[in-house]
Amino acid sequence: MILKMPPSGYLNNECGTTLRVVKSSCFNRNIFGAGDISLPILRALAHQGNFFGGCFLSLACLTAVCHTAVSDDQPTSSSGIKHQITGLFSADREKDLHDVFENLPDFKLVKIDFENAEATIEYDPAKVFPGAKPEQIVEQFDNRLKGASNHTFGVKPLRTIEKDKLKRIEILVAGLDCKACSLGAYDAIYRLKGVECATASFKGGRVTALINPEMIDRTELEMALKQRGVEIKMDADSGK
Repeated sequence: MILKMPPSGYLNNECGTTLRVVKSSCFNRNIFGAGDISLPILRALAHQGNFFGGCFLSLACLTAVCHTAVSDDQPTSSSGIKHQITGLFSADREKDLHDVFENLPDFKLVKIDFENAEATIEYDPAKVFPGAKPEQIVEQFDNRLKGASNHTFGVKPLRTIEKDKLKRIEILVAGLDCKACSLGAYDAIYRLKGVECATASFKGGRVTALINPEMIDRTELEMALKQRGVEIKMDADSGK
């Protein structure tokens, strides 16, 4: 026997009690909401001993259990999710990032960690990216942030290598006299394989990169900057 339930609304049972039909977020089908049923009604249905009463009681209990499981396992908008942010090439870019998130109502920028180029953001992945697999969320978030910032900010996965295994490289440069120039220098190196994060200061005249020394070195960074037209200044300490 199959019971056909209405898509929403109310249903009268044999006890003469009106019950509300609600949508279950767990099974994606119509089911009676346990929160809408009082204990006396459940007891009355259970004592009826008929098929409808038994099914109703079982479904109500399943709904309550399912709701608890969903609440515990799924990220919600009140949970801060940490991402690595591209485009944070100088400290003053933090304000730019805040301004961008003002135009992304589904996201709340909670905290920026400039040193590690990371940000904590509140959002509900299931709501913002419905149907996306976990590995697709970062890619879709990256596209959303790039679209809102004219491709000056983006998202990439958090680094998996420990920071003490990375090496900080600082390169003195000339010609970075504006924010756009700094972005160009930053863009030239942060995409390189082995570069975990980078900065470019048009005021200080330097580019820095946190690198995996097993994958890239200073020479490759300097070559990428020169190809972008950035002038490399001699480093007194290294003689270069």
